[in-house]
This record gives sequence, structure tokens and C-alpha cells, in this order.
Amino acid sequence: MVKLHKLHKLSGLAAGAVLLLLAVTGFFLDHDKWQFLYSTKISYTPKSLQEQEKRLFEGYYIDPKNSSHKIACGKRGVFESFDGGRSFKKSLNRICLGLREDGNSLFAATNDGIYLKKDGEWELFALKGLYVNAISLYKDRVAAAVDKRVIYLIDKSGGEIVKSATIELNPKDIGKPVTLSRLVRDLHYGRGYVDSELSLWINDYGAILLAWLSLSGFLIWWRITKKRGAKKTRGLIKTHSNIFTIAAIFPLTVLAITGIFLDHAKVLGPFMKSVTVPSYLLPPVYRGLSHDIWSVDFDGKLYRLGNRYGVFASEDLKKWRLESRGFAYRMFRKGERLFVSGMGAPNRIYENGKWRILKNSPHMFRDIIETKEGTIFFSFHAPKEPLPEFKTATLYSLLMALHDGTLFASWWIWVNDAAALLLLLLMSTGMVRWWMKRRSKGPLFKKKQRR
Repeated sequence: MVKLHKLHKLSGLAAGAVLLLLAVTGFFLDHDKWQFLYSTKISYTPKSLQEQEKRLFEGYYIDPKNSSHKIACGKRGVFESFDGGRSFKKSLNRICLGLREDGNSLFAATNDGIYLKKDGEWELFALKGLYVNAISLYKDRVAAAVDKRVIYLIDKSGGEIVKSATIELNPKDIGKPVTLSRLVRDLHYGRGYVDSELSLWINDYGAILLAWLSLSGFLIWWRITKKRGAKKTRGLIKTHSNIFTIAAIFPLTVLAITGIFLDHAKVLGPFMKSVTVPSYLLPPVYRGLSHDIWSVDFDGKLYRLGNRYGVFASEDLKKWRLESRGFAYRMFRKGERLFVSGMGAPNRIYENGKWRILKNSPHMFRDIIETKEGTIFFSFHAPKEPLPEFKTATLYSLLMALHDGTLFASWWIWVNDAAALLLLLLMSTGMVRWWMKRRSKGPLFKKKQRR
């Protein structure tokens, strides 16, 4: 018992600070809808933060009537340039999730509804106050997805809602095997347990408990070392070791193991993509996916949605069928052609009634710009068009660089790995010590004696 206590103490002292950092940063990164993460600016901007800032751009537009007029949108807002991209000025202070145009109108999907560019200004068009994560345009209709769970069909001329519906997919089309790569990411990013916000809350619970365990563990060690008041120390120990912290072992174990895999995604990527997890081992979320609408489309007859399994189509927003397999991250309609950007899946195009692989296009491209010279795929990995340059970085980018270690050094992933392994050791030794103390006090749940 003494050796176990010493092992637990040394592991906590060695990894406590890193675990606290991972817990706090991970908690905020899971809540990427919070606008203050992008409105709070950091003056110190090393190269690692500048690279993170590029990831925040979600869409791009070039005015077909004036090629010098360019618009870039993202989590920091919507920015416009009238000099070919040499300088940009913010024109809409909202989180922007994408731009869509049909030759006549330009719309922006934001965290405060859909905005329309009219007479040079952005005006609220529809769905005020709602987090619109995807939109699509077709003739006199606008299709939109809100919070990845509700689909709206809106009249383009007036902004009135024509239809709205939540979805229920055919069980035959979902609940099928997925790659280990997909499962690891879904679990780590707070969308891998059940088909609701509960998946995120489970990760939140683990992060909050980990932050408290790191802080309280250090305080307990400090108070014992300095021989501070025994009563307060015992009180801290009770908050550090109880049934609530034991309950956090499950999400923390998942986060630790998946975090190690993601730290080495470049090396382990081929292996994770080659391993298929059978459907009976998958969490319940893979048999629902009603909160998993990443992209939408409407072609006048069929509604389409894109989720982690693929592209689904419906005539009435009620009965859905799987059309194209593979994570449909984004969908873009250009006339009668439908482009699909894949996440861990091939990019595709639907044309003349057939699906085919879209060759020579970047992985997870975020927009398509059609110019006289040809089609441009907008990707933050290698942007071909000029982007706004900032002298500051967002709080979100700072948290991301702290979480994955890029702010410190390329080798910092090994520090994170060591902290994750020590966390597994801490949970093992902590649970054994808690169980032994409980046994010494008698059964956890005592039976009431009959009179």
C-alpha cells in the first residue's frame, strides 16, 4: 500500500501540470461554437499560431464581375478585399461556416443565422440566432442545416421557412463497420458515444474532473509536505478520491488512448485506416446519426445530407437512402453538378445521374471557386488565393497549439504521450487505493436490517 501510494504520488507530480493543460485546453476546444474563442486576440504570434489561424478559414468567393473583389470567411468573421487580396477588411463580425452563391446572390452561414449580401452590405436573411453549419442554394430555395440536426428549406425571395425536419435514417444504411481512424477521432472530439450532446458532455465531465484531480492532487501533496491543517487536507482528499472521480475513469481512459493515436496520426494513419471496427463493437451513436448533418443539398426534387457514413437522399425529408459511401464533409452545388469534399474519404462528384471519384482535388477542401481560368479548390492546407493576414492570433488557435504541443516543439507530442501513459497509471493506482479504503470501511452499499 505504501509503494502504491508513492507510485501514485510520483506519477501525479511528474504529469500533473501537463494533464491540467490538456484538460483545460481540451474542454474549450470541444466547444468550438463559442464566439469568444475567436474574438479574444493574442498579440504574441509565433509561426505555429499563424499556421493554426489558416485552419479557421471556411469559405472563399471571387466576384465574377470584378476579380479584384475577393471574400474570405471563417471563424474570425467575413473579410473583403477590393484590391485583389493585398488588403482585407472585416465586413461581418460573425462565425462564418461557409459561403454559397448562385450567380445572383451570395449567402453566408453563420452562428447567428443566414446572411445575404445585398447592395454591398450583409443583411440577416433567415434563422436569426441559430447556428447554421451548412447551406445550399438551388433556384428559389435555400437549404440549411442547424446544429447538425435540423434541416430547413427556405424561400430565397423572402426568407420564409417552407419546411423543417429532424431526420431518422434507415438502420440498414447505418451501424456498419467503420475504420479505427474514424472511431478514434469521433471519440476524442466528443461525438463518439451516443447520438446527442451527451457525447460531448461525457468528454466535458472527464476534462473537468481531470483538471480538478491535477489541482487537488498537487494541493494535497503540498499541504502534507508543509504540514498544513490536517482537517482541510482530509477534506481535499475526499474531493480527490470519491465515486465521482472513479466514474471519470472511463472517459479519461478513452481520451488518453485516442490522444496517443492522434499524436502519431501521420505514422499510424495507414494502420488505423486499414483496421475495421465491426458494427457490434461500435457505440450507439453509429446506429442513429440524427445529430450528424455535416452538409446539405437540394436539387429541386431530392434533399441530400452528408454525414460520417456518406451522402443520403430523400424526397420528403422522412425516408432516406444511402447514395454514396464515405464521410461527406462538405457539399457544393454548381448548377446540376454536386461536389462532395470527403473527410478521411475520397472527394466525389455527382453528375449526369452518376457518382464518380473527383480526381486532382485536395483532401477536405472547404470551397469551390469557378473562374474563367478554371475551377479552384479552396483548402487551408495550400491556399491558392490570398488570405487576410493578422498581427494577432485567436484564443482558439493558442489553445489548439498548446493542446497538440506545436507551440512548444515538434517533439512535444512525446511529452503528451508520457502524460497520457502516466494518467493511465494514476487511474489504476488511484482506483486500487480507493477500493482498498472502501473495503476497510465495509461494503459500499449497506443493506438495511429488518426490524
